Amino acid sequence: MGERITFRRNEGLRCVNPRWRGNPNVNGRFFNRQHRWRPGMGSVLKWRFSPNPQRREKRMVKWNPKVNYLTSLDRVVGNSLIWLGHNSFFLQLGGKRFMIDPVYGSIPFVKRRSQFPANPSIFRNIDYLLVSHDHFDHLDKPSVEMLVKDNPQMKLFCGLGTGELIKGWCPGLETIEAGWYEQYVDGDLRLTFLPAQHWSKRGVSDGGLRLWGAFMIQADGITIYNSGDTGYAAHFRELPELFPHIDYCMVGIGAYKPRWFMKPNHISPYDALTASEEMHARVTVPMHYGTFDLSDEPLFDPPHVFAAEARKRNIPVIIPELGEIVKLQRLR
Repeated sequence: MGERITFRRNEGLRCVNPRWRGNPNVNGRFFNRQHRWRPGMGSVLKWRFSPNPQRREKRMVKWNPKVNYLTSLDRVVGNSLIWLGHNSFFLQLGGKRFMIDPVYGSIPFVKRRSQFPANPSIFRNIDYLLVSHDHFDHLDKPSVEMLVKDNPQMKLFCGLGTGELIKGWCPGLETIEAGWYEQYVDGDLRLTFLPAQHWSKRGVSDGGLRLWGAFMIQADGITIYNSGDTGYAAHFRELPELFPHIDYCMVGIGAYKPRWFMKPNHISPYDALTASEEMHARVTVPMHYGTFDLSDEPLFDPPHVFAAEARKRNIPVIIPELGEIVKLQRLR
Protein backbone atom coordinates (compact mmCIF):
# COMPACT_ATOMS: atom_id res chain seq x y z
CA MET A 1 0.00 0.00 0.00
CA GLY A 2 2.93 2.38 0.56
CA GLU A 3 3.87 4.81 3.28
CA ARG A 4 1.07 6.50 5.21
CA ILE A 5 1.36 10.25 5.61
CA THR A 6 0.23 12.14 8.71
CA PHE A 7 -1.44 15.40 7.72
CA ARG A 8 -1.33 18.55 9.79
CA ARG A 9 -4.43 19.27 11.93
CA ASN A 10 -5.96 22.57 13.00
CA GLU A 11 -6.12 23.19 16.71
CA GLY A 12 -9.65 23.25 18.05
CA LEU A 13 -10.97 20.44 15.87
CA ARG A 14 -12.39 17.30 17.43
CA CYS A 15 -13.32 13.95 15.91
CA VAL A 16 -17.02 13.08 16.23
CA ASN A 17 -16.62 9.41 15.25
CA PRO A 18 -14.90 7.43 18.02
CA ARG A 19 -14.24 4.48 15.69
CA TRP A 20 -12.56 6.56 13.01
CA ARG A 21 -8.87 5.74 12.44
CA GLY A 22 -7.99 8.66 10.17
CA ASN A 23 -8.32 9.66 6.55
CA PRO A 24 -7.34 7.00 3.99
CA ASN A 25 -4.20 8.10 2.17
CA VAL A 26 -1.14 6.50 0.62
CA ASN A 27 2.00 8.47 -0.14
CA GLY A 28 0.11 11.69 0.46
CA ARG A 29 -2.76 10.83 -1.90
CA PHE A 30 -6.27 10.49 -0.51
CA PHE A 31 -8.55 7.73 -1.74
CA ASN A 32 -12.14 6.56 -1.23
CA ARG A 33 -13.03 3.87 1.26
CA GLN A 34 -15.48 2.07 -1.04
CA HIS A 35 -14.92 2.73 -4.77
CA ARG A 36 -11.29 3.32 -5.72
CA TRP A 37 -11.99 3.81 -9.47
CA ARG A 38 -11.28 7.18 -11.02
CA PRO A 39 -11.81 7.86 -14.72
CA GLY A 40 -8.68 7.62 -16.86
CA MET A 41 -8.28 9.00 -20.36
CA GLY A 42 -9.38 5.69 -21.89
CA SER A 43 -12.68 5.81 -20.00
CA VAL A 44 -13.18 9.47 -20.87
CA LEU A 45 -12.69 8.76 -24.58
CA LYS A 46 -15.00 5.74 -24.44
CA TRP A 47 -17.70 7.93 -22.89
CA ARG A 48 -17.25 10.83 -25.30
CA PHE A 49 -17.45 8.60 -28.40
CA SER A 50 -20.32 6.39 -27.16
CA PRO A 51 -23.86 7.08 -28.41
CA ASN A 52 -26.04 9.18 -26.12
CA PRO A 53 -29.73 8.13 -26.11
CA GLN A 54 -30.71 11.65 -25.00
CA ARG A 55 -28.59 13.59 -27.48
CA ARG A 56 -31.64 14.79 -29.44
CA GLU A 57 -33.38 15.97 -26.25
CA LYS A 58 -30.31 17.94 -25.27
CA ARG A 59 -30.36 19.74 -28.61
CA MET A 60 -34.10 20.28 -28.97
CA VAL A 61 -35.41 21.07 -25.47
CA LYS A 62 -34.28 24.40 -24.04
CA TRP A 63 -33.44 24.69 -20.36
CA ASN A 64 -34.93 27.94 -19.11
CA PRO A 65 -35.23 27.92 -15.30
CA LYS A 66 -36.98 30.71 -13.45
CA VAL A 67 -34.59 33.20 -11.88
CA ASN A 68 -35.41 35.37 -8.86
CA TYR A 69 -32.65 37.95 -9.29
CA LEU A 70 -31.29 39.41 -6.07
CA THR A 71 -29.93 42.94 -5.88
CA SER A 72 -29.53 42.87 -2.10
CA LEU A 73 -29.93 40.56 0.88
CA ASP A 74 -32.35 42.90 2.66
CA ARG A 75 -35.22 40.40 2.40
CA VAL A 76 -33.19 37.58 3.94
CA VAL A 77 -34.45 37.52 7.51
CA GLY A 78 -33.74 34.75 10.00
CA ASN A 79 -32.65 31.25 9.04
CA SER A 80 -32.72 31.08 5.23
CA LEU A 81 -31.22 29.28 2.25
CA ILE A 82 -30.73 30.53 -1.32
CA TRP A 83 -29.73 28.26 -4.20
CA LEU A 84 -27.37 30.08 -6.57
CA GLY A 85 -26.98 27.27 -9.11
CA HIS A 86 -25.05 23.99 -9.18
CA ASN A 87 -23.63 23.47 -5.65
CA SER A 88 -23.50 27.18 -4.79
CA PHE A 89 -25.61 28.33 -1.85
CA PHE A 90 -25.98 31.31 0.43
CA LEU A 91 -27.00 30.22 3.91
CA GLN A 92 -28.02 32.30 6.91
CA LEU A 93 -28.23 30.24 10.08
CA GLY A 94 -28.01 31.07 13.75
CA GLY A 95 -27.11 34.68 13.04
CA LYS A 96 -24.17 33.75 10.79
CA ARG A 97 -23.77 33.88 7.03
CA PHE A 98 -22.21 31.18 4.86
CA MET A 99 -21.26 30.76 1.21
CA ILE A 100 -20.98 27.17 -0.02
CA ASP A 101 -18.94 26.33 -3.16
CA PRO A 102 -19.51 29.77 -4.76
CA VAL A 103 -19.15 29.93 -8.56
CA TYR A 104 -20.36 33.21 -10.07
CA GLY A 105 -19.83 32.54 -13.78
CA SER A 106 -18.45 30.04 -16.27
CA ILE A 107 -15.54 27.74 -15.48
CA PRO A 108 -12.57 26.66 -17.65
CA PHE A 109 -13.82 24.90 -20.82
CA VAL A 110 -17.44 24.83 -19.56
CA LYS A 111 -19.97 27.62 -20.16
CA ARG A 112 -22.54 28.46 -17.53
CA ARG A 113 -26.03 27.50 -18.79
CA SER A 114 -28.17 29.31 -16.20
CA GLN A 115 -27.93 32.87 -14.96
CA PHE A 116 -26.21 33.51 -11.66
CA PRO A 117 -29.22 34.85 -9.75
CA ALA A 118 -27.57 37.75 -7.90
CA ASN A 119 -25.16 40.61 -8.13
CA PRO A 120 -22.06 39.00 -6.54
CA SER A 121 -21.25 42.23 -4.70
CA ILE A 122 -24.26 41.75 -2.38
CA PHE A 123 -22.57 38.91 -0.53
CA ARG A 124 -21.16 40.88 2.39
CA ASN A 125 -20.71 40.15 6.08
CA ILE A 126 -20.07 36.50 5.27
CA ASP A 127 -18.77 34.62 8.30
CA TYR A 128 -17.74 31.33 6.68
CA LEU A 129 -16.78 30.09 3.24
CA LEU A 130 -17.33 26.33 2.88
CA VAL A 131 -15.54 24.53 0.02
CA SER A 132 -16.26 20.83 -0.50
CA HIS A 133 -13.36 20.04 -2.85
CA ASP A 134 -11.03 21.45 -5.48
CA HIS A 135 -12.84 20.76 -8.79
CA PHE A 136 -13.40 23.88 -10.90
CA ASP A 137 -17.21 23.69 -10.70
CA HIS A 138 -16.97 23.92 -6.90
CA LEU A 139 -13.82 25.96 -6.32
CA ASP A 140 -13.62 28.93 -8.67
CA LYS A 141 -10.62 31.18 -8.13
CA PRO A 142 -12.16 34.49 -9.40
CA SER A 143 -15.30 33.96 -7.30
CA VAL A 144 -13.32 33.13 -4.16
CA GLU A 145 -10.96 36.07 -4.66
CA MET A 146 -13.91 38.47 -4.99
CA LEU A 147 -15.65 36.99 -1.96
CA VAL A 148 -12.53 37.26 0.20
CA LYS A 149 -11.91 40.84 -0.96
CA ASP A 150 -15.47 41.78 0.03
CA ASN A 151 -15.28 39.82 3.31
CA PRO A 152 -11.77 40.08 4.82
CA GLN A 153 -13.09 38.84 8.18
CA MET A 154 -14.45 35.60 6.67
CA LYS A 155 -13.11 32.17 7.70
CA LEU A 156 -12.60 29.25 5.32
CA PHE A 157 -13.70 25.72 6.33
CA CYS A 158 -12.59 22.97 3.97
CA GLY A 159 -10.84 19.62 3.60
CA LEU A 160 -7.16 18.93 4.17
CA GLY A 161 -4.96 20.54 1.53
CA THR A 162 -7.65 22.75 -0.01
CA GLY A 163 -7.01 25.58 2.42
CA GLU A 164 -3.35 25.72 1.45
CA LEU A 165 -4.35 26.14 -2.21
CA ILE A 166 -6.84 28.94 -1.47
CA LYS A 167 -4.45 30.76 0.88
CA GLY A 168 -2.03 30.91 -2.04
CA TRP A 169 -4.66 33.00 -3.83
CA CYS A 170 -5.82 34.94 -0.77
CA PRO A 171 -2.97 35.44 1.73
CA GLY A 172 -4.19 36.26 5.23
CA LEU A 173 -7.45 34.30 4.92
CA GLU A 174 -8.13 32.48 8.18
CA THR A 175 -8.34 28.81 7.27
CA ILE A 176 -9.69 25.73 9.05
CA GLU A 177 -8.69 22.51 7.29
CA ALA A 178 -10.48 19.39 8.49
CA GLY A 179 -10.25 15.67 7.95
CA TRP A 180 -13.30 13.44 7.72
CA TYR A 181 -15.41 13.45 10.91
CA GLU A 182 -13.60 16.49 12.30
CA GLN A 183 -15.75 19.20 13.82
CA TYR A 184 -15.18 22.90 14.44
CA VAL A 185 -17.19 24.70 17.12
CA ASP A 186 -17.90 28.44 17.28
CA GLY A 187 -20.40 29.10 20.07
CA ASP A 188 -23.71 27.60 18.96
CA LEU A 189 -22.31 26.75 15.52
CA ARG A 190 -20.91 23.32 14.66
CA LEU A 191 -19.28 22.60 11.32
CA THR A 192 -18.36 18.98 10.58
CA PHE A 193 -16.43 17.72 7.55
CA LEU A 194 -17.72 14.30 6.51
CA PRO A 195 -16.85 11.59 3.96
CA ALA A 196 -17.95 11.76 0.33
CA GLN A 197 -17.40 9.30 -2.50
CA HIS A 198 -15.50 11.43 -4.99
CA TRP A 199 -11.98 12.61 -5.90
CA SER A 200 -9.86 15.73 -6.24
CA LYS A 201 -7.75 17.18 -9.05
CA ARG A 202 -7.11 20.59 -10.64
CA GLY A 203 -3.93 19.99 -12.63
CA VAL A 204 -1.99 17.25 -14.36
CA SER A 205 -0.30 15.70 -11.32
CA ASP A 206 -2.24 16.79 -8.20
CA GLY A 207 -4.95 14.11 -8.15
CA GLY A 208 -5.81 13.07 -4.60
CA LEU A 209 -3.59 15.66 -2.89
CA ARG A 210 -6.58 17.48 -1.36
CA LEU A 211 -9.37 15.86 0.64
CA TRP A 212 -12.93 16.05 -0.69
CA GLY A 213 -15.97 15.80 1.55
CA ALA A 214 -19.43 16.80 2.73
CA PHE A 215 -20.64 19.18 5.45
CA MET A 216 -22.93 19.03 8.44
CA ILE A 217 -23.92 22.54 9.54
CA GLN A 218 -25.63 22.95 12.92
CA ALA A 219 -26.86 26.13 14.60
CA ASP A 220 -30.00 27.49 16.27
CA GLY A 221 -31.36 23.96 16.71
CA ILE A 222 -31.27 23.25 12.94
CA THR A 223 -29.10 20.58 11.30
CA ILE A 224 -28.28 20.80 7.58
CA TYR A 225 -26.33 18.26 5.52
CA ASN A 226 -24.59 19.20 2.28
CA SER A 227 -23.29 16.19 0.33
CA GLY A 228 -20.69 17.99 -1.76
CA ASP A 229 -19.93 15.97 -4.88
CA THR A 230 -20.46 12.28 -4.22
CA GLY A 231 -21.44 8.93 -5.58
CA TYR A 232 -23.74 6.63 -3.66
CA ALA A 233 -21.82 4.76 -0.95
CA ALA A 234 -22.02 3.47 2.62
CA HIS A 235 -21.23 6.80 4.27
CA PHE A 236 -24.88 7.88 4.12
CA ARG A 237 -25.97 4.98 6.35
CA GLU A 238 -23.45 6.04 9.00
CA LEU A 239 -24.92 9.48 9.57
CA PRO A 240 -27.93 8.76 11.86
CA GLU A 241 -25.66 7.29 14.53
CA LEU A 242 -23.71 10.57 14.72
CA PHE A 243 -26.49 12.98 13.74
CA PRO A 244 -29.87 11.50 14.76
CA HIS A 245 -31.87 14.57 13.67
CA ILE A 246 -31.14 15.99 10.20
CA ASP A 247 -33.62 18.66 9.16
CA TYR A 248 -32.43 19.38 5.61
CA CYS A 249 -30.39 17.22 3.28
CA MET A 250 -28.80 19.06 0.34
CA VAL A 251 -27.73 16.37 -2.12
CA GLY A 252 -26.53 16.28 -5.72
CA ILE A 253 -28.75 14.85 -8.46
CA GLY A 254 -27.09 15.85 -11.74
CA ALA A 255 -24.17 14.82 -13.99
CA TYR A 256 -25.26 11.21 -13.49
CA LYS A 257 -25.37 9.67 -16.99
CA PRO A 258 -24.05 7.33 -18.32
CA ARG A 259 -24.16 5.39 -15.08
CA TRP A 260 -21.20 3.10 -15.91
CA PHE A 261 -19.01 6.21 -16.03
CA MET A 262 -20.62 8.57 -13.52
CA LYS A 263 -21.84 6.18 -10.81
CA PRO A 264 -18.70 6.05 -8.62
CA ASN A 265 -18.50 9.84 -8.32
CA HIS A 266 -21.94 11.39 -9.02
CA ILE A 267 -25.16 10.29 -7.36
CA SER A 268 -28.35 9.87 -9.41
CA PRO A 269 -31.75 11.42 -8.52
CA TYR A 270 -32.93 7.95 -7.47
CA ASP A 271 -29.95 7.22 -5.23
CA ALA A 272 -30.04 10.76 -3.84
CA LEU A 273 -33.49 10.04 -2.42
CA THR A 274 -32.31 6.66 -1.12
CA ALA A 275 -29.42 8.42 0.61
CA SER A 276 -31.85 10.92 2.14
CA GLU A 277 -33.98 8.06 3.47
CA GLU A 278 -30.93 6.31 4.89
CA MET A 279 -29.82 9.40 6.81
CA HIS A 280 -33.43 9.97 7.99
CA ALA A 281 -33.49 13.55 6.68
CA ARG A 282 -36.78 15.38 7.15
CA VAL A 283 -36.61 17.34 3.87
CA THR A 284 -34.38 16.87 0.81
CA VAL A 285 -33.07 19.76 -1.31
CA PRO A 286 -31.53 18.84 -4.71
CA MET A 287 -28.42 20.51 -6.13
CA HIS A 288 -25.63 19.93 -8.69
CA TYR A 289 -27.78 20.31 -11.79
CA GLY A 290 -28.97 22.81 -14.37
CA THR A 291 -25.85 24.99 -14.44
CA PHE A 292 -22.99 23.22 -16.22
CA ASP A 293 -23.42 20.61 -18.96
CA LEU A 294 -21.11 17.89 -17.65
CA SER A 295 -22.80 14.64 -18.69
CA ASP A 296 -25.17 12.88 -21.10
CA GLU A 297 -28.54 13.82 -19.61
CA PRO A 298 -30.24 17.11 -20.59
CA LEU A 299 -30.09 19.89 -18.01
CA PHE A 300 -33.84 19.61 -17.35
CA ASP A 301 -33.68 15.86 -16.68
CA PRO A 302 -32.42 15.63 -13.05
CA PRO A 303 -35.04 17.85 -11.35
CA HIS A 304 -37.90 16.24 -13.31
CA VAL A 305 -36.74 12.71 -12.45
CA PHE A 306 -36.10 13.73 -8.85
CA ALA A 307 -39.53 15.32 -8.37
CA ALA A 308 -41.36 12.34 -9.89
CA GLU A 309 -39.44 9.83 -7.79
CA ALA A 310 -39.98 11.87 -4.62
CA ARG A 311 -43.75 11.85 -5.24
CA LYS A 312 -43.64 8.12 -5.87
CA ARG A 313 -41.84 7.48 -2.58
CA ASN A 314 -43.74 10.19 -0.67
CA ILE A 315 -40.49 11.90 0.38
CA PRO A 316 -40.77 15.60 1.38
CA VAL A 317 -38.61 17.77 -0.87
CA ILE A 318 -37.97 21.43 -1.60
CA ILE A 319 -36.81 22.24 -5.13
CA PRO A 320 -35.78 25.91 -4.94
CA GLU A 321 -35.88 28.26 -7.86
CA LEU A 322 -32.68 30.15 -8.58
CA GLY A 323 -32.41 33.03 -6.14
CA GLU A 324 -35.49 31.98 -4.17
CA ILE A 325 -35.28 32.66 -0.42
CA VAL A 326 -36.20 29.44 1.41
CA LYS A 327 -37.07 29.85 5.08
CA LEU A 328 -35.59 27.22 7.39
CA GLN A 329 -36.84 25.81 10.67
CA ARG A 330 -36.28 22.81 12.90
CA LEU A 331 -38.49 20.05 11.53
CA ARG A 332 -40.22 17.50 13.73
